[in-house]
Amino acid sequence: MQIPRLHPETIEQVKQRADIVDVVSEHVVLRKQGKDFTGLCPFHDDKSPSFTVSPSKQFYYCFSCGAGGNAFKFLMELKQQPFSEVVLDLAKRYQVPVQTLEVADRLELQRQLTVRDQLHEILAVTTAFFEHALYHPQGQAALDYLTQDRGLSRDVIQQFQLGYAPAGWETLSGYLVHQKHYPAELVEQAGLIVPRKEGTGYYDRFRDRLMIPIQDTQGRIVGFGGRSLGEEMPKYLNSPETELFDKGKLLFGLDKAKAAIAKQDQAIVVEGY
Repeated sequence: MQIPRLHPETIEQVKQRADIVDVVSEHVVLRKQGKDFTGLCPFHDDKSPSFTVSPSKQFYYCFSCGAGGNAFKFLMELKQQPFSEVVLDLAKRYQVPVQTLEVADRLELQRQLTVRDQLHEILAVTTAFFEHALYHPQGQAALDYLTQDRGLSRDVIQQFQLGYAPAGWETLSGYLVHQKHYPAELVEQAGLIVPRKEGTGYYDRFRDRLMIPIQDTQGRIVGFGGRSLGEEMPKYLNSPETELFDKGKLLFGLDKAKAAIAKQDQAIVVEGY
């Protein structure tokens, strides 16, 4: 997304709202030490806690490698993102109204943000559709696989919002485009349907698969992993790269595990879903 020049007032409001402890603790396990917090520095191979975060100064500093700055710089360095992108992400997180220097830029930015919101909505509606299909007769094989082969309880199935993509070529596209009236182009942008190579129209990307929603750290659905129930290959089919989904930057289940990871100061990472 091309981000225009942001108004100084927006930058200042985000700076006032974004608490550095809140921002850093999403990436570093912090422990209270007096008035400040300490942890392992994420910018070098830190063996003992040399990284300090000061709530009163809204500043971080590493006594080993010398890294330091405010919340903006922390995210820019850690995520390798430009300044305006970091500010925009924080503005959305802390619900700060975004202004740009040029009116035309403001309208374009609002359009781009609206598209992202619509994609989130389409993916949430699709998740509910897959969940509902799991408990229909056509989803019985997927439900049996989860409960009998994998031994998952109904509570776990609901917690992770597992579902089933029906076998039809246009079942989901028909539901989203014709019943819910979402534009086909947006549904395609969400990674759910694929344009036909010959003729016009679309077909469903996921068909006759157990569906595993993939969420970002804020718990929003950004994509899916679909497991085949028969011999169809690939065995696991992921959503394509989209405006919301970047497979290389996501860790499945982190939204549900991050509080326990911070509390216990450890994480167990396993392969697959």
